[in-house]
This record gives sequence, C-alpha cells and structure tokens, in this order.
Amino acid sequence: MRALLSMTLLAAVAAAIGGCGNQGGAEPADPPERLPVGQEFLSTEVTESGQQRPLVKDTRIRLSFAEGELRFSAGCNSFFGDARLAAGELVVEDLRSTEMGCAKPLMRQDDWLARFFTSGPSWQRDGDTLTLTSEDTTITLERQVAEPDKSLRGTRWQLDTIIDGATASSAAGDMRAHLVFHENGQVRGNAGCNQLTARYERDGGRIEFSRIVTTRKACGQPHDRIEQAVLTVLESSPRMEVEANRLTLTAESGKGLRFVAGD
Repeated sequence: MRALLSMTLLAAVAAAIGGCGNQGGAEPADPPERLPVGQEFLSTEVTESGQQRPLVKDTRIRLSFAEGELRFSAGCNSFFGDARLAAGELVVEDLRSTEMGCAKPLMRQDDWLARFFTSGPSWQRDGDTLTLTSEDTTITLERQVAEPDKSLRGTRWQLDTIIDGATASSAAGDMRAHLVFHENGQVRGNAGCNQLTARYERDGGRIEFSRIVTTRKACGQPHDRIEQAVLTVLESSPRMEVEANRLTLTAESGKGLRFVAGD
C-alpha cells in the first residue's frame, strides 16, 4: 500500500514539473513585420554621420508600397522594385526606373537614392514615422494621408511625362503642353506647339476625344515631337486615371501621357 502511494506521489510530482516546464517554455515568435501596403511616406529629414544632408532644392523623397513592391522618387525619375522585410531590413531587388533626363543634381540624387534603397537599410517604424538607416545615412519619413483627387474639369493639366510602353521621358520644358476640361464638354489647351480645341466625353474609365482642331504653325523640335505624341494619344480613346494631382491617359498601344495639376 505504501509502495503504491509513493509511486502515485512521484507521478503527481512529475506531472507538476512537466506542467511548469511547458509554462516556462519559449514564447511564440512575433509575426514578421509586413510592408505598409497602400501607404505613402514623405521625407522629413536626411542625415549623414549625424549632419544634415540637403536634398536638391524643392524636392522630397516620396516612398510608397504595394503588395511586394516599393516605389520611390525625389524630383526626377520614378523607381520601383520587388521589396520585402527580412530581419529588420528592407530588401529591394530588381530595381527599375523611368528614363527621364533631368538636371545633373537631380540625376546624382537619383543615383544616390538607388544605392541607398538597394543596400538593405535597417527598418524602424514608430506610428506614422518610418526611419531607414544604411551605414552613416538615415532617412526619416512621415506617413502622408493621400491627397484628394483633383477634379478633371476646371484644372489646368500640365503635361509632365510622355510614356512609350515601358519607358517614360520628361515633357517638362517651357510648359506649353496642357489641357483644361470644361463643364460644357469642351477641352482647350496646347498640344506642345499649337493651340488645341476638342470635344470630350467620359465613358467609365475611358475618355473619347472628337473634333480635335489645332492651329498650323511649325515650332521645331522638341515641340513637334511632343505635339505628335499628344495627338496620337488623344485620338486613341485612351484610358483615364486621376490620382491625387496627376492625370494619366493611356492608349491600348501602351503610349501615354502623364499630366500634373497646375495653378
């Protein structure tokens, strides 16, 4: 009887010890941090070795995330690449960009940013503040609430970029090419060289232009090239997208125009 009691007591003690061991085991690992899909950030500070690193005048770093993808720009080309978070670092692979030619300071800034984002910077998120650090360089960004979309009508849409399939080139220059859509179904503007008038009608995500009329002067390059690109897209019943202060018209051929809202 005493032997049976001793064995029962030992079993109870063993069970208790086992239970304590389970309670004191390793805690479940935190779930891996995910990219903030659908969010956009703007730079508030850039430092190198603890000192301020000025960006090119009137530029800021704009950073946004889609599923498995990062996009960034700082006044010239737009960059996009595959992205993920791994061990507290932002890993960016297969980085691509538009191919606009800009002033040399902007091009150098683009090169510097591309090197930074492909170097595996450390990632620290604190509420709406995102801090990225690579070696002695730190970029601090704040989450931005998306700008409301501009109205198609009544806005002066200034041509900014000409898109040809996978490539894009700057159309900024003397600010000639622009469109203004009016309530009466008429659009007026400049195609890059000549004044332009037309009728337009929205049909879901497309916009149909008709009765396109331009003046007949010759301006030489690059204005004639820009005008031909504009007219080609307008005549194609392009897809239309307004996002914040940008209007994009895209033909089925892949040719397109990107405008920015002016004053």
